[in-house]
Amino acid sequence: MTGSGLRRPSAGSCGPRRTQRRPFGPSPRSGRPASPGHEPATKGQEEAAGMANRRFTRRQFLGVTLGAVGAAAFGCAPQQAPAQPAPPAEERPRYGGVLTAYLETDPPNFDLHQNSSWVALHPVAPCYNQLVQFDPHDHTKIIPDLAEGWEVSPDGKTYTFYLKRGVRFHHGKPFKAEDVKASFERIIWPPRGVVSLRREAFAAVDGIETPDDYTVKFVLKRPSPSLLPNIAQGWNAIFPKDLLDAKGDMKSEIVGTGPFKLKQYVRGVSIELVKNPDYHVPGRPYLDGIKFYIIPDPNTAMSALLTGEILIFRPYFVPDLTPITGQAASQIAIERTVGTLSRVVYLNARVKPWDDPRVRLAASLAIDRDEAVKVLTKGNGAVGSMMHPGGSWALPEDELRRIPGFGRNKDQERQEARRLLAEAGYPNGFKTKILARKGAGWGDQAVFVKDQWAKVGIDATLDVQELAVRTDRLNRRDFEVEASGGYAVSLDDPDLVFGQSWTCNAARNYSNACDPELDAMFEQQSATTDSQRRRALVLDMQRRALQQNIHLFLFWDADWALYWRKVRNFKLLSNRYLTERNEHIWLAEG
Repeated sequence: MTGSGLRRPSAGSCGPRRTQRRPFGPSPRSGRPASPGHEPATKGQEEAAGMANRRFTRRQFLGVTLGAVGAAAFGCAPQQAPAQPAPPAEERPRYGGVLTAYLETDPPNFDLHQNSSWVALHPVAPCYNQLVQFDPHDHTKIIPDLAEGWEVSPDGKTYTFYLKRGVRFHHGKPFKAEDVKASFERIIWPPRGVVSLRREAFAAVDGIETPDDYTVKFVLKRPSPSLLPNIAQGWNAIFPKDLLDAKGDMKSEIVGTGPFKLKQYVRGVSIELVKNPDYHVPGRPYLDGIKFYIIPDPNTAMSALLTGEILIFRPYFVPDLTPITGQAASQIAIERTVGTLSRVVYLNARVKPWDDPRVRLAASLAIDRDEAVKVLTKGNGAVGSMMHPGGSWALPEDELRRIPGFGRNKDQERQEARRLLAEAGYPNGFKTKILARKGAGWGDQAVFVKDQWAKVGIDATLDVQELAVRTDRLNRRDFEVEASGGYAVSLDDPDLVFGQSWTCNAARNYSNACDPELDAMFEQQSATTDSQRRRALVLDMQRRALQQNIHLFLFWDADWALYWRKVRNFKLLSNRYLTERNEHIWLAEG
């Protein structure tokens, strides 16, 4: 549909409308506070002492909101957050300083379109922008980014984005519509050699048009309730077209339009970013730079936090809080929230004996999910399946607990597992190899699975590899079992979750399974705009998928942040995969 087919809603209507983005920050010359809707609270950070000793209940996990997805589903373009009272003068943002942070290992590479690990997103995202973004203070809202505003056609099949002018990439090239088109065509229709992990989330897109240098149209085959939140994901960075044309990927360099630029990367030591003086958001960023120290051992990372070598520590796993005593307890904030990482065991369904559904079911029956939560998270996780247990798409807990493998009577389930193995021709069990990711916490998960399987006669040995090697082997499907990782849900949306991991051609369908009926169910729910009808279809889709036992879901982790209180305007939200740009963070004196 051309631009002439679009109708501009009135300013007071619910429908999508073109919005003008207000500057985020103050003028450095004026010293005035930044836009009040995006500034730090003035009463300090949340108190979280003693959190490690409190457990999440499933009810607490129900606090995750889906406002952004819901707004997109009903055709209302989310608007910016309402303005909040301006902070007192003593809490006005302060320019300068370097934020030091923790990274557990080196990123596999710098190409966000081809990555799924937070160790890539965390240090790279500050260098890029998206077309639109989730509000860094409220993930239920989608706000402008490189697009100043957008509108949606009445039939829901054309999204028109109006781009900011005067934006430049770090290498000097002006940002234009061609860069958006090149980036999303690469994500949706990847060229040979590019592993696009989120392409299926954009299956409804038929084409991308650029009527002029500052207008981009996404033309859809059908309405897609999830399009806008999927575009807003932190992974969907806008790359410069000239470098994509010249190099084909962005694995070894970082060139974006973001608030920070890559200064230096020393493998195994650190990744250092420096402030972009030409950033297109007035007054941002506040920091002079960010330095990520690569620290594989979490105990060493905790020591670095206590000495102030790092100012923020965001571990994947439950941290040991006992060293935070005395003066440190008053200077270091501890926050915990529901997490978006589900722990998963991948079974390669094209490798014997995992091609036998009886063997896969036996493997699932052998694992005590409740024990996994107790042992691996100290009670801070929640048993669940592929959709977040706090979201509106998840199966009800009572139904989930009736699915084989998720029950609480493990003696009975393990007896059934032994029967199934004997029926499949393995009365004495069998041997298998578990591909495991190197690093504290990840290996513990693989050891736990190995020990659980031993109870029914499955004898597993561990094959421990660095993250980059493990990721490459997953992508090539070169493994029997992978049991040291998880599925990080950057958006609690069925199009993304099933499109990435469950459809026949999904980039992260590591188990090599293909169920045409499940694909048909996926297409049907994706095209359904009625939210209640879509939810019913998604629940049916989950029921069928869980019967296959190709991805064995264990539990969902909690998410943690430990940081010095001088780090201002940091807010731990429930999803670390949406907003990691850090342009709004500043450091107080002291």
